[in-house]
Amino acid sequence: MKLIILKDFGTVLTGRELGFRSYKILADDLEYPVAFDFTDVSAMGSSFGDEFIVPIANKQDKTVYISNANPVVMSCLQDIAEEYGLIIESQMVLSK
Repeated sequence: MKLIILKDFGTVLTGRELGFRSYKILADDLEYPVAFDFTDVSAMGSSFGDEFIVPIANKQDKTVYISNANPVVMSCLQDIAEEYGLIIESQMVLSK
């Protein structure tokens, strides 16, 4: 499973534009399934998630694999999952 390191796109992930641009950077080269590592990401907005997380989840049976998401990020992911009918598979991995 390929791991996407979200802090490569910033530590505060907000806005549709950033989400869309970030997705487009990866879209053509992704091999599914992928997992999202939120190490060092302090916050994520639902607009970013709509444009970045949802298209990837839709390509892997509506499942989102998450690691190292703090409670703020996890809350946002749960809201997105509820809105779009996604399944969140979460694992806390301490990488420090």
